[in-house]
Amino acid sequence: MMRSGYTSICAAIILFAAAPSLGQELQCDVTVKTEAISSAVRDYLKDFEADVERYINSTRFTNEDMLGEKIVCNIDIFFKAQTGENRYQVQAFIGSQRPVYVNDERTEQATPVLRLLDEKWEFIYIPGQRMRQDDFVFDPLTDFLDFYAYLIIGLDLESYTLNAGAAYFQKAFSICQQGASTSFGGEWQQQLSAYSRYAIAEELSNPKYAVIKEAFTAYHFDGIDNLGGDQQQALNVMLNSIEKIYRVRRTLNPLSVLVKQFFNTKNREIADAFKTYHDPRVFEKLGEFDPEHLSVYREHQPN
Repeated sequence: MMRSGYTSICAAIILFAAAPSLGQELQCDVTVKTEAISSAVRDYLKDFEADVERYINSTRFTNEDMLGEKIVCNIDIFFKAQTGENRYQVQAFIGSQRPVYVNDERTEQATPVLRLLDEKWEFIYIPGQRMRQDDFVFDPLTDFLDFYAYLIIGLDLESYTLNAGAAYFQKAFSICQQGASTSFGGEWQQQLSAYSRYAIAEELSNPKYAVIKEAFTAYHFDGIDNLGGDQQQALNVMLNSIEKIYRVRRTLNPLSVLVKQFFNTKNREIADAFKTYHDPRVFEKLGEFDPEHLSVYREHQPN
């Protein structure tokens, strides 16, 4: 599909949020690791991977036809402990990507959109019990999956069209608010840790962080997607976007989860792209904007 076609879909999703359901949006690969728990418990989890993958890939999260453009994503789930009958504590890595376009045409290249580790997920899983989406009854298993599905879809749309993902960020935030009042509430509330679901959903829904979303859209749509055209202009757009995101950390919130997740996701892509920039001193700026990944920028800096 042409890039212009995808931006039309983004606009349609905003305008026709109540349209009839059509095809599913996600193409998710789920991997489960159970080595940390006993073999007896593992037997109860033999269908878990397939159940989760089936749920994500067969559930409708929007009301718009994506015209075959499913979002490629993955969830890696690491079981850590059994905390009660059919109750488990796990960690999960969530990743997503979208195609890169050159001259408005889709290429085989992909750009990472989301990469994060959620270290605190606890849920109940009963083998053989069907997983269902329910907006009114909180389930720590399916609502976790719904939360990240909305985040993945929202960020994917936002990478093409500003504010196209707003409705899905709000849905994710609503799940946090619902989950916060349950017995699983601790992991759905605001926390002081480096990452929390509440913080990322709140920042994505909060107008005071609008500059991050503006920069995020420009970075992808006018930057990454134009590297095959006027490369230096595209890199200038990317650099300007990166600086805007950095300034949020410097002037608004030094602990911004969105800023941290952007650089965690993009640092290697940024370092690789700027190897062809006309001024190699740009790597000094990149290290200033993202000191946590300074070693990556030094590794890619031309001699």
